[in-house]
Parts: sequence; structure tokens; C-alpha cells
Amino acid sequence: MGRRTNLTQFLSNSCIDQTMKRTLLKHLACPTCESDFQLHVSEQQGDEIVTGRLTCASCSQQFPISGSIPRFVDADKYAGSFSVQRLYVRKHFHGYQKDRSGDRLFIPTTGFDEESVRTGLNLEVGCGYGRFLDVVDRLGGEVIGVDLSTHSIELARDFVGSRKNVHLVQCDLFEMPFRNGCFDNVYSIGVLHHTPDTKIAFQALVPLVTEEGRISIWVYHPHQKASSNRWRVITTRLPHRVLYAGCIMNQSLFTWIRALPGGWRFNSLIPGSAPKSGRTFWMRVLGDFDNLSPEYAFTHTPSEVTRWFEEAGLKEVAALDRLTSVIGTKST
Repeated sequence: MGRRTNLTQFLSNSCIDQTMKRTLLKHLACPTCESDFQLHVSEQQGDEIVTGRLTCASCSQQFPISGSIPRFVDADKYAGSFSVQRLYVRKHFHGYQKDRSGDRLFIPTTGFDEESVRTGLNLEVGCGYGRFLDVVDRLGGEVIGVDLSTHSIELARDFVGSRKNVHLVQCDLFEMPFRNGCFDNVYSIGVLHHTPDTKIAFQALVPLVTEEGRISIWVYHPHQKASSNRWRVITTRLPHRVLYAGCIMNQSLFTWIRALPGGWRFNSLIPGSAPKSGRTFWMRVLGDFDNLSPEYAFTHTPSEVTRWFEEAGLKEVAALDRLTSVIGTKST
């Protein structure tokens, strides 16, 4: 019996309508052998599966469902610093939930039009606490968000996970548990450069796009990270608590300088988030921690990223207005 039949029969009996939604499950495939899943429920609250497991019908590999999220990894791997950062974020999460800066960034960064976002199936790779999932949902689109970090995906669950058109999966982007060719729009904003190899991470996403579907990524430009990468030689070796304390001190001592006309130049000496409307003190502190703590933070030029798209056989490749944002279309 095929994957879709098994899942449809189970779902019709379970009436799932929350985190484990029908529109998520029909796209899942074993990341090891791409075979069917059998779904087993251990605990269910109302219409939501809280705990359970997915078992591959072919290789018998099992993947747990816990905290209402299917999980295809058992460790944060190279995303450990982001899980630490998300623990700090949780203490000040009200500020992030009110943040609407993603509204002005999403379309210019991805190059997608609102109509395709509303009518297609969207995938965000590296969704973090759900900033852009929130944007896509409010645009009327259906979106699946994936993240490697345990605390990131659980923040996203608390923020947007109960919404009808938002689905969450914890997985490694190098071993994605989805059918090839099932997403109309795939995007990753500020994430791929935090993997061991940005180009290979991008290449892993291309098979997931439908024919005539689009893929868009934004990664760091060398000019944006010149100062912080000098500091990262030191900061990536510090205990996270020490670095966090340093980020608090940085914002406490130097925010007034960065607020002055031309104060952004101070960042060439000591990098730090500048005060902006809607960016609270703690959001700036955590932004600095996010900037200085990751193990990997590669930089790339627009021409380099554009070449990756062309080498992958994508068409209509274009560098967007936001520096180092590139979009391409998959075609036969």
C-alpha cells in the first residue's frame, strides 16, 4: 500500500487539525530511503498528536513525534549556538512576537510575489522562531518551516504552530524528509551560510522545488561581516554565558554612539546592532549574540551565488535588490 493511502486512512480516523496536519503528512518521505511512513500515535490531546512515531515501511527506521513536532534529528549538530540563543530569546519573546520588520523584508529578500505565496506550497529552510512563517501565514499562504535547532522549532511552535496553514518539522536540511518536487516556493533567509558548506546546502534544496517553482536564498556578503568575522576568531571560543554577558555590556556602553548620525561607522571597530524602532534592548543583545556565536558564518558575493543557481540548471536567475539575495526558477 502506498504512502498516501496509509496516511489518508489514518488521518480520516484521527481528524488531525493542529500541528500534525494532513497537508504536512502527505509530503513526508523517509529521508533515508524515500519510502512510505506508517504513523503511530501514543498521546493525543483533542485533534493534536502530542507524541508518537513515524516508521518507514521499507527500512523500518523510526522517527519520533514529540511536543507535537515530528523530529528527524536527535541533536542540534552545527546549530548548537542557535539553540542557546533561542533559550535567551524565550526570556524576552514578547518583543519578537510584536516585531513586524519581516513584513518589509520578505518580498524584497525572496523576490516572490504575493499571489504565488498565497496559492502555492511554501517551504522555509531555517525558520528560527517563526518570523517569516508569520509573514507568509498573514499573506494567506501555506508554509512548512524546518529547523535543526530544538529550541528554535519549539519557539516557532509556540508562536505560529497552532495556525491552520503553518506546519513545523525538526530536521537537518542535508537530510530533508520531504518528497522531491513538492514545493512551489522554497526560501532560506540568513541560514545556509551557517552550515558547513553553503553551496552544498543550497544544492540540497533544489530537488524539492516543483517544475516551474522558484527557490530564493539570502546569505551574508563579505562587506557586511568584515568586522564581526574578525571578532569571531575570539567570540566563537568563549563560553556562551561569557559571550552573552559581553553582548549585554556592548549594548549598554555603546548604543548611544551607534544612535548618533554616522554612528554605524563605530561597528567597524566593535560590531553591534544599532537602535531602531521596534528593536528593543534585548533584541539587539540577542542579535549580537546571534552574529558572534555561530561556528560557521561564511560570506559570499552575488556573482558567486548566482553561479550556483546557474550550475544547478535554474532559469531566470536574478540577483535581487537586497544584497546577496538571488532567485531562480526550476524548469524542464
